[in-house]
Amino acid sequence: MKISKNTLLLVGAVGLGVLCFVGANYYLRTTLSRAEAKLAGEYKTRKIMVAKAEIPAGGMLTADNLAVRSVPERYLGSTVLEPDAFDMVVGQKLMVPLKPGDPIDRAALERGDHAALSTTVAAGERAITFPVDEISSISGMLVPGDVIDLLYTGPGTTANSYRAAQAGAAPADMLHVRLIMQAVSVMATGKTTQKRVIATEGGGKKEYDAEFSTITLNVGPRQAEQILLAQKLGSLTAVLRNPDDKKMLDRVVLDEAAFKQVESAPRQAGQGRFIETIIGGTGAAGGARIKTPEAESMAAVLKEILPRPAATPAPPAPSAQDVKSRLGIPSGATPTRTSPVSPTKP
Repeated sequence: MKISKNTLLLVGAVGLGVLCFVGANYYLRTTLSRAEAKLAGEYKTRKIMVAKAEIPAGGMLTADNLAVRSVPERYLGSTVLEPDAFDMVVGQKLMVPLKPGDPIDRAALERGDHAALSTTVAAGERAITFPVDEISSISGMLVPGDVIDLLYTGPGTTANSYRAAQAGAAPADMLHVRLIMQAVSVMATGKTTQKRVIATEGGGKKEYDAEFSTITLNVGPRQAEQILLAQKLGSLTAVLRNPDDKKMLDRVVLDEAAFKQVESAPRQAGQGRFIETIIGGTGAAGGARIKTPEAESMAAVLKEILPRPAATPAPPAPSAQDVKSRLGIPSGATPTRTSPVSPTKP
């Protein structure tokens, strides 16, 4: 039987179509496998435990609300838990709420391998939390374990307040800044009680700067009272310091009067320090009034270095010659004796 030309063309077209399909399928599979291998090398995944459903803070982890997911390792922190920690995680309570798909982190556990915050507070100390803003939190770069100083800014009476007060008037409050606490340990920032570390693209690790609006400090009961009162009266600012710096600073107060004063008023010509002396006087100061402490010091120095007047000797007893001279008797005359006059008889 002779095969028609049309049949040959049809068979050739079908064969060519099948060949193109197989070739295209092979090309796509090869390209896809190559892309998957490339992505697998760049985005190596790791199996971790995640929340299967929404879990509130204080909720307990169970087998029903946990799941295992493969997540690119480059986006995972070093504290996430893997499936081999399932037995340890079940029965633990959460310190923070989780949404479906959120990884289970050691920092989120209330107990277990991450102790509760109350167990880290030493006897006789207190943990106090207070709000901070962007500046007070050092742009959100504070992490648990940092050491800070606390500065208070607000109204209050200072030495300049008493100097500026009128006679008999009460001193007015002045805006001032003073150091109230030194070398205070940061226990938590927000709800994080330990440093967060994440993997970088180059395979390294770095600390994760989390956003927070509160910090928790480890202080004494008296210091906790000061923090609460400072919040009501003014504002608090955290100043980061080196943890190895153990030197305590002097608590110097800077008020608005001292801050606004650029320099002291210049002394005019002819005006200077002087000593006003009043001649006479029987007081202990010898009749001298000292106008300045510098002048008083100068007077004491002069008193030590100047010679003291010698004692005046007693005048000698008058001699016979001195007596004659005072009576007008010549020095060469000799006194004569006169006989007594007898009475004349009649």
